[in-house]
Amino acid sequence: MTPKPKRNWIDVQMALMTISMASVLGLWNLFANLDRETALRKAAEEQASQPDPVESPPPPEPAIIVTATAIPLPEPGEKIMLGGSAPQTQIIIRQGGGGGGGGGGPVTSTSSS
Repeated sequence: MTPKPKRNWIDVQMALMTISMASVLGLWNLFANLDRETALRKAAEEQASQPDPVESPPPPEPAIIVTATAIPLPEPGEKIMLGGSAPQTQIIIRQGGGGGGGGGGPVTSTSSS
């Protein structure tokens, strides 16, 4: 038979923490429930005593100012980047060395800079 493992101090600490957290949350819920009922009742009374809000007219539309300088718009299919040019894709084809029996075709890799 294998001997029972000895209780570690960490196990005792974990048990104490679990018990304390469960009791704190339980007591919190018990005492907070009483305040919740009175807070809901008080909020309903305050809302009933407030006058109805008066709807104000909509604000006037702002004037549109047209300037002589034009901002170039991107062409269709072109993405707006945060400065610099768009990354260009490079295709590199390496020819494999001829000697040996195995051999495949050309090696292709792509990267962007």
